[in-house]
Amino acid sequence: MESEKRKEENAAQGERIFEPLPSFVRGEDITLRDDLYDFSVLLDTVKVARQRGVRFRLIDTGKLDRFQLEWLAEAGADLYTSDEARTDSQELELVNKACRKGKAICSYFHNGPLEAEEESESISYSSLQGLGRDGIYIHLTNRQNERDSLQLNELAFSCQKGGSWLVYYHFGSLEFSLEELARNGAWIHTSEQIFKDAEDKSLIVDNLKAAISAGLRCVLHVEKGLDISLLDDLMRAGAFILFKFSLFDRKSPFRALEKKARRKKPDFRAYYLYPNILP
Repeated sequence: MESEKRKEENAAQGERIFEPLPSFVRGEDITLRDDLYDFSVLLDTVKVARQRGVRFRLIDTGKLDRFQLEWLAEAGADLYTSDEARTDSQELELVNKACRKGKAICSYFHNGPLEAEEESESISYSSLQGLGRDGIYIHLTNRQNERDSLQLNELAFSCQKGGSWLVYYHFGSLEFSLEELARNGAWIHTSEQIFKDAEDKSLIVDNLKAAISAGLRCVLHVEKGLDISLLDDLMRAGAFILFKFSLFDRKSPFRALEKKARRKKPDFRAYYLYPNILP
């Protein structure tokens, strides 16, 4: 039984290693998971991508060791990792040094709470600040864990010091000031839900416009549609509007605004892998 089980596992591993690679198209990213291909295949693909002017993005699941990640990073692979794959801040800082050598980026998605103790398995808040100061792009969401605005501001400040950004995905009403996040050059992704229970939507618009003017980069994800004048106002102020899918028919007055919004895309470092997803 054991030998049959090993054979099945080896066969499954072989299927993952030899999964066909996506074709190279100039201007389009190549995104691969580290557990679906052999390391040598990944390394060769990174080198070819760099030669052809294509960004190679590696999704880190924790399969590879630090040295393998460093080789890939020095070859030019952008690394997308998280606290579900790695929680050793020193290891991440060394990998990020390799990313800088390879003119690549390292993005770290922190899903857990920010109050983790230093001795816990999760990365601590102070270590997360250190990653920001080291130039790693920090991504946070409040979908499952509430986020304190003071801690968000401190993390944004750390990232700004390190030459990277804090990218924050916000769900629910927007009840806190965005002034500090703006001064520290953070990005915020949110949706039309921030207007759901608002008695006066113009107050939220004014808050966003003032923050954008102060330096905040704002991405508004639209699924059900909002007042056209509100969207136009935010877009003119500098917000990025991302429509989840085409909401309007050809005769809709929104069509021109939708086309304009699709031409204005956020920087690739301002989202975790895919721009239209709110994690």
